[in-house]
Amino acid sequence: MSNADPSQLPSCDLVMKGGITSGVVYPKLIARLADEYQFRSVGGTSAGAIAAAGCAAAEHGRQRGSYPNAFAELAKLPDQLGNPVDAGAGSMLFQLFRPAPALRDHFAVLVGALNRRDKIAAVGGALRSLLLKFWPLSLLALLAAVVVGVPLLKSIAPRLEAGAAIGWALAIVAIWLAWLGLATMLRKILTLKGAVALWLLASIASTAALLWLATYWGGKMFLLVTAAFAVAMPLCLVLAVALCVTRFAVTLLAGLHGNRWGLCSGHDDNVDGPQPPLTDWLTGYFNTLAGMDPNGRPLTFGDLWGAPMETVEAEPANTPARERRLDLQVMTTAVSQKMCYAIPFREGSGQFYYDRTEWAALFPPSVMVWLDQVSAVADAGQDAITRAGGASLRRLPSGRYLPVVVAVRLSLSFPVLLSALPLYRIDYSMPEDVENKRATRVWFSDGGLSSNMPLHFFDAALPGRPTFAVNLKAEHPAHRIDPDKKACAQEGRVFLAGNKGGRVQHWAPPNDATPMGLFDFLVGIVETMQNWRDEIQFPYPGYRDRIVQISQLPDEGGLNLNMPKPQIDALSDAGECAAVTLIHRFLSSPTSTADGWENHRDIRMRTFLALMEDLVTGESLHDPAWNAVIQDAVVRKHYSNDQALVAQTLLNGLRGMGTMVTDGGTSLVQRPAAPRPRPQMIIAPYI
Repeated sequence: MSNADPSQLPSCDLVMKGGITSGVVYPKLIARLADEYQFRSVGGTSAGAIAAAGCAAAEHGRQRGSYPNAFAELAKLPDQLGNPVDAGAGSMLFQLFRPAPALRDHFAVLVGALNRRDKIAAVGGALRSLLLKFWPLSLLALLAAVVVGVPLLKSIAPRLEAGAAIGWALAIVAIWLAWLGLATMLRKILTLKGAVALWLLASIASTAALLWLATYWGGKMFLLVTAAFAVAMPLCLVLAVALCVTRFAVTLLAGLHGNRWGLCSGHDDNVDGPQPPLTDWLTGYFNTLAGMDPNGRPLTFGDLWGAPMETVEAEPANTPARERRLDLQVMTTAVSQKMCYAIPFREGSGQFYYDRTEWAALFPPSVMVWLDQVSAVADAGQDAITRAGGASLRRLPSGRYLPVVVAVRLSLSFPVLLSALPLYRIDYSMPEDVENKRATRVWFSDGGLSSNMPLHFFDAALPGRPTFAVNLKAEHPAHRIDPDKKACAQEGRVFLAGNKGGRVQHWAPPNDATPMGLFDFLVGIVETMQNWRDEIQFPYPGYRDRIVQISQLPDEGGLNLNMPKPQIDALSDAGECAAVTLIHRFLSSPTSTADGWENHRDIRMRTFLALMEDLVTGESLHDPAWNAVIQDAVVRKHYSNDQALVAQTLLNGLRGMGTMVTDGGTSLVQRPAAPRPRPQMIIAPYI
């Protein structure tokens, strides 16, 4: 790690994409960038929000001198996540996700589908776990085969005693199960059809041979029994799966409802386990990186901004973004409102409230004690706000007093895996709610539902420092990943396009050869809704040159909660390689002639000026009716006379620039002055 004074390093911003366990790619990436840059603004979504908060905490610790080696500590995290916590307990990464007691069996079924090489293997793993976890129902289905088989055997061999008939039926069931187990083990070298054929043919042949050797059946009667079991056993397997799936679905819905729509809450009051659950661990880890007491009050946005935190004020003024020493922003999704929010919440977002009883089941005591202290000051002298049922609510701090871990948890609420977070807000369209000071629940879920790589957080028309972004994507078929090679030693792992290329995009051929392609089509619809905003940025000049793309194998990252250590190491190595790639492109040094930053500024300037030309030469701007609108604003007391003079001067200045461009006959919009494809300048809502 660099020993350079961080205040002497050039500045950069960093935005990181979400991806659950794919977040192991970020610690070494951040630490390597920290050798050459100081971070001014960091942001992300979901797992990217965890990485952004860790980066901000480490930069805070480094700049304040409370933990000068914070980035070295952060770089160790992938190794720590891959290490086993306890004998048979799995890795630290796996132990961070602790299911609710009522959902442990369901979580185990999910784990059974993880780290599989393809979708069929994942489904097979889940079904195997399902049958084992709900074994009484599986046993019931197998007993059905015995119940059907015993009278069948006796009808064909009347002299067969009942006990012997049961024994023969059990033996035949055992044969079918044994071949099923063997076919499952051989699935690694067989196709699905081959494994099914092996099971059926071998089981039928073994059953026929066993019955032929018996003395109870004469002639070819054993073939009839064999055929009967050849029909009954697959049907019993289907019955077992149907019973287990039904039981799984019914109990899963009940469990998710009781655990706020998630398998894991992220918090557990049982602190005696080998590893704290996710939210508890994050709270202490952020404090550690910031050089604060891991068991003390949580790291807040005010700490990062450099705002005073010694006393709690009722209505503190938020530090403007341009004045923040460190600007951290994350994305969340208010599913109930069908809206997305950036955190810290923007001015005008409205006041949110929380139910302490609900949140005590989601956050550790240190966070709740701090929120209680802040809300007590904010609520003093205010009318009590209640929810349906009459429970009192407390104000959620929206600015400097908001704990960083609360923002991260609001961003990281991956549907079904992690519990959603309930907040409350008064619906001012309902007069009765306004009159009674009654708030309505708003469920917050994963920020990736809205924007999984929010590059817009820190972008500027004419940037003063680079804003890097990290995209996580699937392996490209023309650039295969070799997991045994270092990331920077192969083309398939890390890719950073330049402004002279990188416009082409790859998409996987649709799976539409069979009706089952409908499922892939529906998945594609959901992924398009989630990622279209991110994807549309990749071909654009001024974007593609600073978005480093890291490819992943199917069994890396994502929902692979129990990733083996070699895969964690491979992903973290790819992250470090991505940082090196950005540094080599953007940072000049005595040994490097990198011109990425100069090229980026050239592209951004030409793009901006071409858009300005569109604006100042637009027909609408030169409409004289706008002069009357300015005067009308004075009459309506929106403008003072001095403000109206400034407004008219500004409008005339824009018109003058347009006239100069038009009369001069020289345009900045034509090729090659304006990079292609061209973006558009619009006024859009502030997220």
